[in-house]
Amino acid sequence: MGIIPARLHSTRLPEKALQDLGGAPLIVRVMERVRQAAAIRKVWVATDSPRIAEAVRSAGGDVIMTRAELPSGLDRVAEAAREVGDEIIVNIQGDEPFVSPAGLAHLVSLFEDPNARIATLAAPFPPASDPSDPNRVKVVLDRAGRALYFSRSPIPHGAGGDLPALLHVGVYAYRRETLLDLARFGPCPLERAEGLEQLRALWHGIPIHVAVGSYGSLGIDTPEDLDRARLQYGTRRETR
Repeated sequence: MGIIPARLHSTRLPEKALQDLGGAPLIVRVMERVRQAAAIRKVWVATDSPRIAEAVRSAGGDVIMTRAELPSGLDRVAEAAREVGDEIIVNIQGDEPFVSPAGLAHLVSLFEDPNARIATLAAPFPPASDPSDPNRVKVVLDRAGRALYFSRSPIPHGAGGDLPALLHVGVYAYRRETLLDLARFGPCPLERAEGLEQLRALWHGIPIHVAVGSYGSLGIDTPEDLDRARLQYGTRRETR
């Protein structure tokens, strides 16, 4: 089950979910992209906004309404997950219109390991990107491919060579029980400091398995990101 959390208010890009991308709202483009993933049998948008709900339903999508005061996308997905019965819940950020369907399949495949409770995606850091950009989240892994830490700061220090910087891609999958546990725990100090919900799991000692591949995506956080996404989306449509 894929769930896309979406809220109307965004500090860096007002009403981000409803910004136009190729003639449709951004949230609709994300939903359309996730539907291309064979590993996802059904997609829901979880939102507290009637305007987002209307945009999704007008495009033929399905909506679960959630409370407005939830502190993070994780909590919004957990509230929506209480209404569905799937064992594996995939959380796709509502600003990832180019998320990789192959990456989603790789992500779900990690749950063939019965010990996997949470998984996420990472990609090699693009050469033209600045690792110091706080909007580009970095992740460091252990030798078994589990996350040691996520940060908006450059990590690890001196990355390169045999230890390249890895870009975190904002997609997660959870076993249902683990997702509901995380929602009950509430935000932790590291999560508040970095503004990264995935640190809640590490704070509580829950390992996060990471699927690494060429899954880099253009997440949209700023007006400049939106301009780049519009250019990329237009180019892709022209080459179909």
